[in-house]
Amino acid sequence: MENNEPILSQQPIKNKKIFFVILVLILLVLASGGAYAYYSGVFVTLPSLTSEAIDGAKVATSATYDTTISIDFSEIKSMTSSVSSLLSPSLSANKIIVTTKGSYDVSDKNNPKSSSVISVDLGALSLEAEIRALDKTLYAEITKVPDAFSVGISMFVPNFSSYVNKWFSFPLTSQSGQGMNNPLASLSPIDTSLTDKITGEQKDYLYKMFRDAHFIKAVKKLSPEIITGELSYHFTFDLDRAGISSYLQSLQDYVKTIGKDNSSLSAFDTTSFDKSLDQVKNFTGEIWIGRSDKLLHKVVVNFAVQPDVTKNENVKISIVGIMSGWNQPVSIVAPDESIPFADLMSSAFNQKTQENGKEATIKADLSNLRAQAELFYDSNNFNTYSGFCTSKELKTARKNIEDNGGTGFVCKDGTTKYAIGVKLPSTPGYWCVDSTGVSNATTTLPISTVCPVK
Repeated sequence: MENNEPILSQQPIKNKKIFFVILVLILLVLASGGAYAYYSGVFVTLPSLTSEAIDGAKVATSATYDTTISIDFSEIKSMTSSVSSLLSPSLSANKIIVTTKGSYDVSDKNNPKSSSVISVDLGALSLEAEIRALDKTLYAEITKVPDAFSVGISMFVPNFSSYVNKWFSFPLTSQSGQGMNNPLASLSPIDTSLTDKITGEQKDYLYKMFRDAHFIKAVKKLSPEIITGELSYHFTFDLDRAGISSYLQSLQDYVKTIGKDNSSLSAFDTTSFDKSLDQVKNFTGEIWIGRSDKLLHKVVVNFAVQPDVTKNENVKISIVGIMSGWNQPVSIVAPDESIPFADLMSSAFNQKTQENGKEATIKADLSNLRAQAELFYDSNNFNTYSGFCTSKELKTARKNIEDNGGTGFVCKDGTTKYAIGVKLPSTPGYWCVDSTGVSNATTTLPISTVCPVK
């Protein structure tokens, strides 16, 4: 018994040590788990984050954005053919890519500022322009207009290629500039003209409805990522169709209630917005919201729209938006020089009138050549058109045609036939006359003594 006494007395000490070690291990696990939960946002929900992001965007004074929208309508055969015919016979396109990069600064409510570079890519045709808005004036500069633009659709609009890299200005009225200081204005189905008819308190309630609505729902929470220098929560999401429908119905009910004595507000109807949800197919989305600032830093959305439910044809749309520089200083200044927009339009349409006048002269010269050809034929002892293309009369007419902008002049003559064609200066295609009486537009120049079929 005496030998066992020391052993029994040491047992509680060992048990205490083991208990202490286990306790430390548990605390370490809890601490590391808590750290991971904080890092990954285990207890953060997408609806709460989006509400905070909306609040943050509403009060933000500045930001920089980079958005690309890709619209693929290759499955819509009627649209593809229409766009191709609108541009020119030599161009075809089935996808439009629009990229907008810029920034805004609304720290001065009396002088909101924004600046954007917008580029449009339509296959072989691409356009680019820069737009600035400040001091209640909109400034615009065309930085890229390809030749295909002036060739393809000059029959509908003036040729602006001569105005590239020149700034033009247009005064902004209070109505045309409204919403410029609210990046969320475009997200609401309410026409901005209707907001002038409601009180500030009612606007605040409408905003609260919008902020608290469930437009999207989380599908999966992914590991946080650093986007534009900000560690951000990362989710994949889907449309919350039930939440959207509920919001639209509540919105309609509220607007009709507050506008019961106003005809435009009483007529407010969200049915068309609700029905359009049925046309949205295969929706997927990803979103990154800053862990510290609770602001949107990136969003990626892909979906398809089925314009006609009777046809298995979809327009595929992809949107990537990146936001950065929230509440950081932004420098937006007016161009040193600009041409008033009214002067631009006057000059452009005067140019179009001059071009039309030149084309009319070219067509008249070609028509007169038909009479000259008949005189040549009758005065020729052998009754032939051969040699007419080298005659003095034709050379004089050709010089007049080329002086008025006609190019690619072609003359083909033979014993009993002739054909003359030229490329018109602004209208797509060519103009051709021949011995059979043809005098009209063609898609190519003549390669024989007969004008080509249209």
